[in-house]
This record gives sequence, structure tokens and C-alpha cells, in this order.
Amino acid sequence: MIARDSKKCSDFSNEKILIFSLFICAAIVGSYFYVDLSVAIASRSIDKQILSVFQVITIMGNAIWYLVPAVLLFLLFHYAWKKEQWAHWCIFVFSAVAISGLVTDLFKWLVGRWRPKAYFEDYFYGFDFFGFGYKETSFPSGHATTIWAFCLAMTVLFPRYRLVWYVLAILVSISRVIVGAHYLSDVIAGAYVAVITVLLLMLVPFFRLEGKAAERNS
Repeated sequence: MIARDSKKCSDFSNEKILIFSLFICAAIVGSYFYVDLSVAIASRSIDKQILSVFQVITIMGNAIWYLVPAVLLFLLFHYAWKKEQWAHWCIFVFSAVAISGLVTDLFKWLVGRWRPKAYFEDYFYGFDFFGFGYKETSFPSGHATTIWAFCLAMTVLFPRYRLVWYVLAILVSISRVIVGAHYLSDVIAGAYVAVITVLLLMLVPFFRLEGKAAERNS
């Protein structure tokens, strides 16, 4: 089963990942030129009560909420409860969030895109490569990367609740735009990093996902 599932992942990465990546690139470029600013401007007129709700939702994109529990659960499963498979799954979730986050941080610093706040305060829009300040690290969205990495990893482990994970990921992603922290294209890019990271990690035998492969295919 694990061999068949790995082949499916390999087929996806070899044959479909290019089409998916091109689609995402087109969406990012199109959003950058035609959508980002208009959506950012529209978000500033959202009712304060709605805004306050999304300010709470957006907190769910902080990686600490997933990294720490993943480590603690790993310790419990590995040392106290002696459930090695669950311990490996905890590392899978941790790795998905941590690795995708590191990749996103690297791109943030290399690309140096101005955040919406920079536009509304100083009319800065675009890229200032190798930016390290808060205003210059908009692309990709770290919160979007984190929530999508977590939710996709949980979808792999608990596919029956995939709708819950997808809704959570979408809500947190939308919140980043509504609260004015990111542009829409930043969120799309962050989600893309998460997708690729999870797909690659699914190929690693260490995480013992063969049982989940059977559940996904059932």
C-alpha cells in the first residue's frame, strides 16, 4: 500500500505539479497586477465588528499553536503511551509546519515585498529585494503557510474531517487580507508553499503514513 501511495504522490509531483505550479504563478501575477490593491483598499472599509472577529481568527495562523503541541504529543506518545505510529505522525505535523515556515521566511527576506501598511502610509507597492523589516516581508504570508501546512497535514491524518480543515485554512487565509497584514497574492503563495511541503513529506517512509493511505483510498 505504501508503495502504491508513494507512486501516486510521485506521479502527481512529476506530471501534475508543473501544471499546478504554473496555475499558481498565473494567479499570483494576476492578483499582483489586477486584484491586490483593490482588495486591500476594500478591506479597509469592512465593519469594525467583522474586523474584530477576523482579528481573532488570524491568531490561528501563528505557528506556535501547532509546533508546541506537536512536540508535547510526540513526547507523550513516544515515552509515556508507547504509540510509535502516532509519535511519527506528530513529527509529520511538526515538520510540515516548521519546514514550510522556514521556506516562507527565506522567500520573505529574498523578495522583500512591501506590506499593505507600507502602501497606505507611504504609497510603497511592489518589491524591495532583501528586505528584513516588518513592512518589507509580505510575500509569502507566513500565517497562510502555517495554517495550510497544518490543515493539509491533518487532512492526510484525518481525512474524514477534511472539510473542517479546509474551512479553517480558508478563514485564516482570508483574515490575513482583511486585517491588512497581507495582499491576496501573498496568501496564495503561502498556501502553495504549504501544499508542496506536505506533498514532499508524504513521500518520506519515516512518517508511517501507509495506514492513512488506505483510509484515504477507502
